[in-house]
Amino acid sequence: MKIFKKVIAMIACVACLFGASCGESENPFAVTEFDGKVDLVHQEVLNYLNSDGSIPVTHYLPNGVYRHDQGKAVTLGYDTDLDVKSADIQISRTQDFAVIEVEDTINVRRKKVEITNLYPGVNYYFRINLTLADGSVLTSKGSFETNKGARFIELSGASNVRDLGGWKTENGKQIKYGLIYRGGEIDGGKNTGHPDFCLTPYGVEQARSFGIKTEIDLRSENDKASEHSILGEDIQRTFYNSAQYQNILKPENAERTRKIFSDLAKPSAYPVYLHCTHGVDRAGSITLLLEGLLGVSKQDLIKDYELSAFYHNYKHVHRELDNGGTILGLIDGIDAFEGETFAKKVENFLLSIGVTAQEISSIRATLLE
Repeated sequence: MKIFKKVIAMIACVACLFGASCGESENPFAVTEFDGKVDLVHQEVLNYLNSDGSIPVTHYLPNGVYRHDQGKAVTLGYDTDLDVKSADIQISRTQDFAVIEVEDTINVRRKKVEITNLYPGVNYYFRINLTLADGSVLTSKGSFETNKGARFIELSGASNVRDLGGWKTENGKQIKYGLIYRGGEIDGGKNTGHPDFCLTPYGVEQARSFGIKTEIDLRSENDKASEHSILGEDIQRTFYNSAQYQNILKPENAERTRKIFSDLAKPSAYPVYLHCTHGVDRAGSITLLLEGLLGVSKQDLIKDYELSAFYHNYKHVHRELDNGGTILGLIDGIDAFEGETFAKKVENFLLSIGVTAQEISSIRATLLE
């Protein structure tokens, strides 16, 4: 059957070259086909996410050096024996390609390209355009569907970055994708010279393509590498010197936490990049409070925190990691507040430090589908 398809494709290509009508829908050359839905995370990550959460993430980590915090690329390509001069690909959510979400070039020697940072649970359509040596252009189309779930982000020069979107709440809602990203520092302020903590020019271009408007920097202002965000002077950046784990609950840290959530309540701030130095302690703690407020279960809150371990330098990250407190200690501290649900307990904590009911409603309205 595959040989038959190749023969048909070659006949169609020859017809095009000799002037026969060859519309885009005729697919004159073969493109990547998929047997089922496409995973955007590595198998080890998927195994952990599909677990009941009773076993810490360290049980699921692969051996050796790996970068599973960057997600899994989708490989797309073509197959033809024609003399191809150049090739490019366009990806859209609609069959008419009215809005192009991704454009890239394809290496004509390898005949394929790896696409990152796609959204889970989406039907994608792609078309590959080949410019032949004689100047003629041929186009073929294909499609694929991505599996639902976590969205890990690949940014050149960054580590431990992921979209908060996709987590389900206990009342049946879901956090929207593409509005808030969490991760490690991106300007090398405390990791000067480390290739995974300072965005490359391409990494800046990738981040800006997400439309990020605000950088919520949980570090101290003393950690900054420059006067402006590495993402550009048009990006709003604020330093919060945030506390972490159960220390957040101490009265002396209340104002800092209040300010973070008051700023998260501004719809105009989104999309947001929220980070500390490594994207584990302070970013993990604030993210837990935010997702807890939105209604994510305690089991999934722990899972999201432990996903940071899939960056190979963070194998030590797990629910009992003690770095001036633990993520379990923060959960226990919130559980001491009144409320029938964990979300209500987080809400009551935030109200107790000065976050208003209107701000809490705005956060939920902005981030929940």
